[in-house]
Amino acid sequence: MESLRLFCFPFAAGSCYSYQPLIQQAPSGVSWLPLDYPGRGRRLFEPALNSLDAVVDDLFQRLKPQLTGPFAFFGHSMGSLVAYQLSCRLRSEGMTLPLHLFLSGRGGASIPEKQRNAKHMTRQEIIDEVRDMDGDLSALLKNPRSFDLYEKVLRADMMALESYEYEQTGPANLSIPATVFIGDHDIYTPAEAARWQEEFLTPIDLHVLPGGHFFLFDNAPFIHECVRKALAPFLLYPMQQHEISPYSLSDSALQCAARSAGADNSWTIASGANATAHCPG
Repeated sequence: MESLRLFCFPFAAGSCYSYQPLIQQAPSGVSWLPLDYPGRGRRLFEPALNSLDAVVDDLFQRLKPQLTGPFAFFGHSMGSLVAYQLSCRLRSEGMTLPLHLFLSGRGGASIPEKQRNAKHMTRQEIIDEVRDMDGDLSALLKNPRSFDLYEKVLRADMMALESYEYEQTGPANLSIPATVFIGDHDIYTPAEAARWQEEFLTPIDLHVLPGGHFFLFDNAPFIHECVRKALAPFLLYPMQQHEISPYSLSDSALQCAARSAGADNSWTIASGANATAHCPG
């Protein structure tokens, strides 16, 4: 039996190296395989793509020969949208689908992307945009050559996101299970993250975690536990179980009280093995 591979899709301007803080804490049992879009990481010398369809097609062509054993997808922010779109592409091609989708740091696929006119944004506007998402540019700004490269890739990724057009071909696009993560101070609300349910036939698992847009790096143990629980039936070597919650129960109750209107009637906040809070509609 092959080990289960978890392909990881980066956020805008991210690369395969962006997931290292998360992967370094990963328990055994799942092979985390971070990917690169053209123009960064191990594909630095390829031209960056400014169309989301082109990004998805590029990954489809590269991954197609590798999707012969058990696999799942994990994406954060832009990576969530890419992972979802690639899954839809696999379905339309009649190919094997991921066993599970882990979608982090983005509202549902039907939520339009912010139109920033990225092609014509000034450098300062790009810096402000990243800082609004809690991004830390202090090291990059000290190295003009590195920042030039970062800005070029980020601008292309923002243009790719602006090119995204939502299309739903039926009551739900995918029949596979999904787990959704969102930060309680993210740029997307829990209600917007709950709209991923529109794309799936089975109920999604939605977890609201403490933090801003890059909450996943501060919640690695909990995320790994969610991955373990979701993929346990398919693992060759089951991972050890832990009881983890990033919130105390009292914090969970406060989060329930502060939830955004319009989310599903019931959703889970940071559910550990014994710490689950369901919020009434």
